Amino acid sequence: MVKKELVKSSLHLIDNWLDYQVYIKEIPGLVVGIAIEDELIFKKEYGYANLEKKIKLTDHHLFRIASHSKLFTATAIMMLYHEGKLSIDDKISKYLPWVQSAKDKQLEHIRIQHLLTHSSGITRDGNTAHWFNYEFPTLEKIKSQFQEKIGYFEPSETIKYSNFGYTLLGQIIESISGQNFSDFIQKHILLPLNMQNTVLDIDETNSMRHATGYSRKLPKQKRKSFNHVSTNVMKSATGLSSNVEDLIKFYQAHMLGNETLFPDYIKREMQRTQFKGNVLEKGLGFSIEKIGESTLVGHGGGFPGFITQSGLIQDQKIIIVVLSNAVDGPAYILLRGIVNILNKLKKSEEDFLAKENEISPDFSSIIGFYADDWGTFLYSQIGSKLVGIAPGLDNPIEYFIIYKHDSGYKFINPKEFPAYAPGQSFEFVDGPEGIKVLIDNHQGKRFPFKFEY
Repeated sequence: MVKKELVKSSLHLIDNWLDYQVYIKEIPGLVVGIAIEDELIFKKEYGYANLEKKIKLTDHHLFRIASHSKLFTATAIMMLYHEGKLSIDDKISKYLPWVQSAKDKQLEHIRIQHLLTHSSGITRDGNTAHWFNYEFPTLEKIKSQFQEKIGYFEPSETIKYSNFGYTLLGQIIESISGQNFSDFIQKHILLPLNMQNTVLDIDETNSMRHATGYSRKLPKQKRKSFNHVSTNVMKSATGLSSNVEDLIKFYQAHMLGNETLFPDYIKREMQRTQFKGNVLEKGLGFSIEKIGESTLVGHGGGFPGFITQSGLIQDQKIIIVVLSNAVDGPAYILLRGIVNILNKLKKSEEDFLAKENEISPDFSSIIGFYADDWGTFLYSQIGSKLVGIAPGLDNPIEYFIIYKHDSGYKFINPKEFPAYAPGQSFEFVDGPEGIKVLIDNHQGKRFPFKFEY
């Protein structure tokens, strides 16, 4: 497990890399949070909640977290399972007798576990065009679709992602509990976890709290904004809105040892591989992904104007949440980038730590962005070492250099990057108006670089 203090010392690098990513990719807005165990060690907002009005993002703004809703639905199902009110091997027709069709005999074989793992083989979204006309179906419209064939594969044949399936899970929760889906989630998950900034769907009471969602960025064109729309009966698949702090509370409840919602055996069951496809592994609700040496359980979300990603590295007790308000927001790329940095810290931990009886130097006066005609570079201090990255890269460890300290503010380039003058030195010196200037041993200069958006 990577040391918490070492992770904290990397936050300058993570923060500035994220800041530059928002700038260079022209992302409208971004919020990122990182927690270790029960401590929120990093949370920051970048950019705008509304571009037209130049309203800066704050921690009060809500994001449509879309398919993250499935984690809440799966959690609710497993709470009912723990209470003995259902078995995940139950056929869904036991609770939803209207799930039947003379044209689709496979329906009678679908069990709750198939819906949880997206292995039921049924339609992704049914026959409504809600992702294009933004009119989500009612329950009556969902029921009417069973008059036709909605299955494409046999149950357990393959992973076929299905919002329709998680809509059915929401109805199973209602059937068993006798409560509507929103009330059940509010009472049994949001209230116990003190998630005061999470809502089940958009309505007139919370719409003003939401960040504005934007379209993709096209050359020479402005992004268009999207209107907020209700997801109606599909809220159990894609309806929720939240913020970083609340999502971290949710993931903390899924850490081993936290029994606020249910015991650890349920968490282990949800977070182990239940169905392995060619490119995806599914637990119960959770997606499971290996990023370098770290196993991340989590989910993503895509909604008109919003792309979000989050996850838990269980054995390190690290939670990462990334929320963006654009359909091309690189939430997944940024989350992977953060995990890659954490993996680098863990792998090279001894390189960053000061040796015994060694005083760690202070490089705070020289770290930051520097640029020349060839690009922009970010220098940061992690532990006792100066490191450098190319902040425009999607993967921040693709060019991640740990420099050898010579003396003062003079450093030696390492052997690992043959094209970057290994063995040769560079130095930060006082420049005009009190700024620091980087000078290499060819007398080439890089000057501090500032940007705004």
